[in-house]
Amino acid sequence: LSDLSHVSVKQIAKIEKGQMNPSFLILKALAKILPISLDSLINPDVSPEDEGAGQMKMLYCSCPSEMRETLLHHTQETMKELTELSEKFEMN
Repeated sequence: LSDLSHVSVKQIAKIEKGQMNPSFLILKALAKILPISLDSLINPDVSPEDEGAGQMKMLYCSCPSEMRETLLHHTQETMKELTELSEKFEMN
């Protein structure tokens, strides 16, 4: 974790033990390498649903503006397919 985030082992240990509150820059560095958003590190009470919505928004905003309509279309189609699959499994 230390090598990937460039945060010292000592700082990480202090954070884990509750002896130190991480700075925004440390949180940002950790969020880049961990499977968690910066928002959920700052606001740990965020529900998984809100976390997912935040990730979707981040993906949308990071998409080139000329491709956003395509992203929305594919997301809607994927949602329809997943809903249909879910309904099929519920019927069995």
